[in-house]
This record gives sequence, C-alpha cells and structure tokens, in this order.
Amino acid sequence: MTQPLEPTSPATPPEFEPSGGSVTFVGSGPGDLGLLTLSGSRAMRFADLIIVDPGADVEQVRALAPAHAEIKPSGSDDEVADILGAVARGRKVVRLHAGDYFTDADAGGVLPEVLAAAGIRANVVPGVTRWSAALSFGGVTATAAFAALDATREVPGIDAWPSAETLVVRTRGALSHEVATQAALRYGLTGTCLSMVGVGTTAQVSEVVSWADVDAADVGECYFIVGPGIEDSRRQRLAWFEGKPLFDWRVIAPRTKDDLGPLVEELGHYGATTELVATMSIEPPRTEQAMEKAVRGLVDGRYLWVVFTSPHAVTAIADRLAEYGLDSRALSGISLAAVGRGTVEALARLGLVADLTPVVENTTGALATEFPAYDNLIDPLDRVLVPSADVAVEPLLVGLGRLGWDVEEVTAYRTVRAAPPPPEVRDDIKTGMYDAVVFTSATAVRNMIGIAGKPHAATVVAAIGPATAAACEMHGLRVDVVADAPTFESLAESLARFADRRRADQVAAGLPVTKPSQRKRRKRRKPVDPSV
Repeated sequence: MTQPLEPTSPATPPEFEPSGGSVTFVGSGPGDLGLLTLSGSRAMRFADLIIVDPGADVEQVRALAPAHAEIKPSGSDDEVADILGAVARGRKVVRLHAGDYFTDADAGGVLPEVLAAAGIRANVVPGVTRWSAALSFGGVTATAAFAALDATREVPGIDAWPSAETLVVRTRGALSHEVATQAALRYGLTGTCLSMVGVGTTAQVSEVVSWADVDAADVGECYFIVGPGIEDSRRQRLAWFEGKPLFDWRVIAPRTKDDLGPLVEELGHYGATTELVATMSIEPPRTEQAMEKAVRGLVDGRYLWVVFTSPHAVTAIADRLAEYGLDSRALSGISLAAVGRGTVEALARLGLVADLTPVVENTTGALATEFPAYDNLIDPLDRVLVPSADVAVEPLLVGLGRLGWDVEEVTAYRTVRAAPPPPEVRDDIKTGMYDAVVFTSATAVRNMIGIAGKPHAATVVAAIGPATAAACEMHGLRVDVVADAPTFESLAESLARFADRRRADQVAAGLPVTKPSQRKRRKRRKPVDPSV
C-alpha cells in the first residue's frame, strides 16, 4: 500500500487537508491503451477523476473507467488545483499520460507540484516507453550500448548526440530534415537508418533508407534507428507487427443488436482496423403499461425466474427500476437466466450473476432444453418473466411452458432499422475502399444492404456461419470466408487465414503484395460535349 508522502516544500497550500483521496500518475504507452500495464488498468478502474493528454482517445479511456468517473483534458492553469481539490474530497485521481513519465521528455509536468502538497498519497505506474516501443515494433534488437535522443523540439548539433552503437532518434515533421542533415555528418549520406512512422498503429510504415533519402515531409512523429540490427535477416524474421495477416486492412462490420466489441478486439489482434456501422437501433416499447406491470411484479415477488435474452433486456429492466428509485437489489431472491456472453456481462455490470446460462449452445432454444422443470413441492412460484424485444422468442416460450412454467413475456424494447450511415461511409462501401466486410448474422446482411447498399466486388466478404453466408449469396454477394465455428474468434481467425493465403498466392505469382482495396481504378470518362 502506498504510504503518505512527507511534505517536500514549504509552499504547501495551507488550506489543503489530507484525506482518503489519492493521485496516481499512469504511463499509458506510446498512443495505444492496449499497452497499459495491469497496475495502470487497475488504477483506471477505481478512478473518480481521470486527467488525460490533449488529443487522447476519450472513448478508449471511458471504456476502461468506471461509469461515474469524470474525464478532463490536461494543460489548464487549474490542473494542479483540480488534482489537489479532488484528493482533498477523498477522490481517487489518475493523471494519464503517453509513454512513461520519467523517460519521455514531454510527459505531464505537474508531478513535482502535486508531490509538494502535504499528506498526498501519490504513486507512479511506469508505462511502455516510446524508445522501447520503437525498437519492439520495428523488430530491432538493441546492442549493449543503447541510447535515445529526443529531437521533437530542437535538433542538437552532432557533437551533442549520444555515441552509442544503437541509437533511437525521435523527431517530428519538418525537423526530420535537420536530423538527417546532422546524422549525415557522422554516418555519411549513404549511411542507413530504419525510418518509422506511426509506431504501434495499423498505419505503421518502416523502411531502411539512407540519410540522403530521408523524406522531410510533415508526417507527424517519426523515429530513426541506427545500429547493426536494422538490416540483418533476423529483423526481417521479427517483422511481427507489419507482418500480421490483416495489417492495415480496413474492415467494416455491420452491427445489429449484439455487442461487436469482442470481434473488433479479435480482428485488431490480426492487425485490422475495424469500423462499426449500426444497422439497427433500440427504442422503447410503444406502450409502457406492460413494463410497468412487470416491474411491479418483480418488486412484489410475483416471479421466481427472470430470463434475459439480450443485454438490451437487462438495460431496459435496470432503467425502469431506476425510474422508481430502485437498483439491482430489487431482484434479490429472484433466479436469473441469461443467453449470450454480452447478456452475462451486462448483468455483471449491475453486480448480478446469472444462475443459469446455456452450456451446449448459447441460444434461447438451448436454454429451454437446459431449464429446470417446475416442481410444485420445491418451487414456491411457477411464474417466469421474459423481457425481450418486440420479436417473439417462441422456442423459449414453448419450451418453458412444456416444463410446467407460467411464462409472461413482456416487450422491453423494440428493434428498428437504423438510419443510413454518413454519405462518405456509403461511398467507401460501394467503391471498395474497405478491404473486408464481416457479417455476424443474416439480419446484418439484410439491414446493411438496405441502408448502405452492396459492398464492392473487390471487398472480401466474411460470414460467421452457413446461414449468414446463404443470406449473402441471396443478395448477390460472393462469400470468400465462412467461419469454422459461429464465434467471433473463429470469424477473425478464418479471415486472417484467407489473407495469409492471398498474400502467399501473390508472392508465388511474382506480384506485389497488396490489400483488396489497393487496385487499379478505372478513370472516369469525361462526358462528351454534344455541341462538339
């Protein structure tokens, strides 16, 4: 446990009084929150206030933070006062900054001032440094003599450069030309370096170039690595990042009512960037009376079981309870059944654990076969509540009825077709700017074509199973990939295998390795002027 720090400065604000609050400085790694350490993730999970760098992906941060956490940008004149005030009120504060605090020159600079406050409990969680990230993502093994040079603000003269055998230079935009000019004095114009742009992102580009060929274009942050490991065959074998099967692939996934977050993660593991397009929206039921009656029944002890068939059903019940000033404790004493991983996770976010989930197959029909039969000698009640969408879950209702249960279905929400995506997204779909489209259900196929049109013939089409593939073919789409099993993991893996085979075929044919979206596009003919 972190101990309270002794005051280190006589300038401690006299109005500050120590409390149960704390502040943790967390290094988030070089731009990818996926590189956050377990300690950093834990600090985020319990934070009340998170202060982030300008330009940070707030949605990514919010996904790792508790629902009540406040997220604010850093850099204001009141940043230190905000931290001290929050700690004084007993709040847990996280200052999240890129890279690692002590090894990155441009990390947040309020740590000394905060530590100067009497009685503050502070901690520093190290992050992955930009320097080690550049070496790892570039597949370069550093020599024993390794040094780093930050030239993002100014480029020092060559005499001030470190003399280590392996050197990593970080710079930005137009300063890269000055870096190349200085480096040529030591290594010569024909000396080579590994040039890297977009380190750790799906847009990463690395190539070995001479200092004379360094492009001085304004490309944002870039790195130059000098050392014996940049050109050897071992680095080529270790090109693990840019060598991912779906590296730099742009994938679109039409979303219906299911959470596709796990699918995005799986595709990201193989190097893809996935964009979700909503094809279905969730709306309240047309009338409220049935839900009001169901919630009163939950509170009055009318039901022995509640069967949740989707995360939206969980949300609908939780929202209605909240309207009456109640929370998940109102479900105490009621057995809960859940279909689908997303539904189980939605219950967990409310502090609830499902008593029954299907083991063999995660479907409503499978739940009916595994549900216990009603026994009037043991069960005090025979009523089961099934909050669901406006589409009936007939196999479940019939199955529970045969087991002796009195089932009451209530429409908790409605599913309607979503509005079309923005024009630029529709245009990219139709013109083949996406490398692949992944369909997770037949409904997703119908809805996407209905609101956005058919994907271009060059776009790889992947389906989660035979029924989804049949829906694709029914709408005139060529199916390239069908998952071996109806899971997100299998869908992503199957698409990655397809990409590997495609790349191998291109290499065997002596063709350049390209993505599906990289192809020769016909020039549009100019309209003929009838007056000529």
